[in-house]
Amino acid sequence: MTSNPTSISKIQDYESLGIQFSVDYLVELFDVPIMDETPGGELINTPMDLIRLSSENGFTEIYTTQEEIIKGTSQGKQLYFSRHDFLEWQLERCSAKTLYHLAAKIDSRLASSCDTSFEPQEKLLDFEEEYEKDPEYAPDEWLNENNTDESNRKKGIDFIERLRKEKSKQFYKLLIEGMTDTDTGILAWLESESESDDDLSEIRHAYSEWQVPLMIVFEGEYEPYIEPGWSRNLMMDGFYLNCMFIRNYDEGDKIE
Repeated sequence: MTSNPTSISKIQDYESLGIQFSVDYLVELFDVPIMDETPGGELINTPMDLIRLSSENGFTEIYTTQEEIIKGTSQGKQLYFSRHDFLEWQLERCSAKTLYHLAAKIDSRLASSCDTSFEPQEKLLDFEEEYEKDPEYAPDEWLNENNTDESNRKKGIDFIERLRKEKSKQFYKLLIEGMTDTDTGILAWLESESESDDDLSEIRHAYSEWQVPLMIVFEGEYEPYIEPGWSRNLMMDGFYLNCMFIRNYDEGDKIE
């Protein structure tokens, strides 16, 4: 990574040509308990077995880094992209289920940004106007993933879908601010470090009573890419996994 690139490129200017990025974190969400075998019946015994399987639970992978600038190449040309642009491109393609739990696990301010204290350009929805239309309007509760009532979760996901459709720029901006916060973001509050070939049994048991999905952070060397003519999501071939962490921002207790 470099902190002084000559210029910052936009992904949209190169995605049709294909871009390969270089990052060191892959963040995934998994239902609890962590799956113990693949859909094909293969046992999941280590972090290396588990990585990149979150799609089986309906979640979307998220690649990121600690740095604000990300290296990339397109047709042999060295490029630099902002982390914000890189994350926004991914979030636009994430499943609603992923965005819902992601927003719930960080200080995204999505619910609070509906009040009148925000600047007009940042405000998503006006709380008073929404409440007049719907006396049961309660975004704080809808985005509370600890409320596992299916009807509440559906309202939360519908709310997320509405925000990404009606207020996309503000929505992604607030989400990315929460994701990259050094104190409360997705790379903070990491615990239970495991090497790539460690036995997952202890981790699986320790978090088996959580009522919410686990956010798992895989640290390593990754080169996800946008295939020329295929910009629906990031793809990746080989990679190197160094270690795995469980992110726990006061989301649950471990069984010791």
